[in-house]
Amino acid sequence: MKTKNLAVGGLIAVLTLALWYNFLLKPSRSEASKVKAETATEKAKLPPLEAQLAQANNDAAHASTFKARLAALKHAVPETPELANFLRDANGIAVASGIQWQSVTHAPPTPGEAGTASIAVGIQIKGTYEQVVDYLTRISSLRRLLVLDNVQFTATAATAAPGATPGATPGAGESTGPFSGGPVLSVTIAARMFDTPTDLALATDGTAATTPAA
Repeated sequence: MKTKNLAVGGLIAVLTLALWYNFLLKPSRSEASKVKAETATEKAKLPPLEAQLAQANNDAAHASTFKARLAALKHAVPETPELANFLRDANGIAVASGIQWQSVTHAPPTPGEAGTASIAVGIQIKGTYEQVVDYLTRISSLRRLLVLDNVQFTATAATAAPGATPGATPGAGESTGPFSGGPVLSVTIAARMFDTPTDLALATDGTAATTPAA
């Protein structure tokens, strides 16, 4: 009888273990494996997301730099000719340099490469060597992109200022530097500037503006 009870007890233990394995342990292991696989999949997605986040943070940190560069490019090559602004800047440079006379002319925009239009610009100035050098330095530093294709120098006689004695010897400020033949230089500049127009038909005709002697 005792042996029979032991056998029944063992059978019950085996059945209990089988039920525990099939209904508790096995499903738990399967679920754990599934969760582990899903975790590995999500971890594999993490590095690219971290890289994108790092790039976004880097772009945000340099946003102000990019914005400043874009603004500089728009000033250098605007969407419209902005000829009035250029003439105003040229006149300001002439006054600041003490140039005695300036004439600025421009042609209508003509289509160029990469969606840009080229505007031929002609500039004539008169002044001493020092004034001319200062003028050229200033105009080369304009925010507007201006390509100087040709610069010609001619030494001429000075124009007497109002009230000056005819034939008077020019002062020290009227030096022509390495040039000779006259105290005043006459300079002719052939240049180009550019824009990115949406309609070249809106381009204006050439005009001229003159800054009188200071």
